[in-house]
Amino acid sequence: MNVTFEKKDELNGTISVNVSNNDYTPEVDKKLKDYQKKSNIPGFRVGMAPKSMIEKMFGTSVLLEAINTTASKGLFDYIDEHKLNILGQPVLSEDTKIDELVKGQDYVFKFDVGLAPEFTLSVSENDVFTKYNVTITEAMIDDEVNRMRKRAGKLSEVEVAGDNDMVYVSMNELDENGNPIEGGVSVDSTPVLTSSIKNEALKNEFVGSTIGKSFDVNVFDLFDNDETELSHVLGINKLTLNDIGKNFHVIVKEIKRNEEAELNQEMFDSIYGPGAVSSESEFREKIKTEMKGYFDGQADHLFEHELIDTLVERQNITLPDAFLKRWLMDKHPDKFTAENVDENYQNEANYLRNHLFEEKVLSENNMQVNEDDIHAAALNYTRGMFGQYGGNSMSDEMLMSIIEPSMKKEDYRSRMINLAVSNKVREVLKQKIKLENKDVDSEAFFNIVREHNEKHHHQH
Repeated sequence: MNVTFEKKDELNGTISVNVSNNDYTPEVDKKLKDYQKKSNIPGFRVGMAPKSMIEKMFGTSVLLEAINTTASKGLFDYIDEHKLNILGQPVLSEDTKIDELVKGQDYVFKFDVGLAPEFTLSVSENDVFTKYNVTITEAMIDDEVNRMRKRAGKLSEVEVAGDNDMVYVSMNELDENGNPIEGGVSVDSTPVLTSSIKNEALKNEFVGSTIGKSFDVNVFDLFDNDETELSHVLGINKLTLNDIGKNFHVIVKEIKRNEEAELNQEMFDSIYGPGAVSSESEFREKIKTEMKGYFDGQADHLFEHELIDTLVERQNITLPDAFLKRWLMDKHPDKFTAENVDENYQNEANYLRNHLFEEKVLSENNMQVNEDDIHAAALNYTRGMFGQYGGNSMSDEMLMSIIEPSMKKEDYRSRMINLAVSNKVREVLKQKIKLENKDVDSEAFFNIVREHNEKHHHQH
């Protein structure tokens, strides 16, 4: 078998695999003999059917398998032996056309390949990046204390609706003359939060109302034309909203007020556990620590995103775009078609550039990702997941008992390897660039994050 490689340019090439009769015939004969030994054909004893009959029954499929196996082996042996750094997988060339396979013939299979680009890594102390430090103010702590008091508060019934109360009302659809529609939309009791009413005239109807008060409202104005909210409150499909009347008769059934919890030991214990916080000053310090941790995490995330995005863009990594689009359509025909491949390709290209950049960083710094790195990445990832739901107290041993079974799943392990690679790349890059810390308030920080996300979304 003769295999040759033609490099068309820096990013594209063609591998020609010349498969001769002598390359695949031994495999065909061996397979047919195996079929003959195991054959159980009516009229013949087991294993005694004529070879000509076996070849007639199974010859075509055996020939196809043998030739394909031989060609594939020649292709990938050549790639491995010559250490070709290819992207994706080889794709059969469009000019390789074989209408029929016939035993005894020689065949030439041509495979187009996309080559990974060569580029010089450009990262130095001249690259300056900003790490933001969000200042936690007393006003921010005050706001969080108030939110916590509301969450820990209790609903109590009141006689007169206030500016931030929950008013429960019945609702009945009216006709154009203001009369209830028989068989129309009717709701026995639905809550309306007075502070959420944007229409001032309607808000005034609710604020100050007492149980039993009745009046007519335009439900579309009441719920600010929010179709999702309207369909939920009225218990009807969104598609039928255009068929109902706008005016409804409402009757106040119940008024409830969220009484904020007192800043006392009972509240502290209910939020952080018994004895964890024993005074208002400790409570505020705890909140400050949590807010600091949250903003530091967000700042780290922003910094690392900007670091990778900026440096990858600077490398000007070119790809064999035309080949990769062909490969994607060949490998994932359900996702990539001639009509949408240009639109959907960009995300794949961005991911590939990031991957090539990370590989370059690790190779030039003689670093590899090992099992300890993968398990550490999985541990931090899982701890973060549980931390979102208040599971910060889980031990490493408990987390690892959750992680280990998942590690046996190929998809999960692959994601953790990618995460470990990214973590190690970031560690290396942080040692090479110049980092500047900058204090900002929370509003400025959120604006910076929003601008980054908009830019990132536009690019991807």
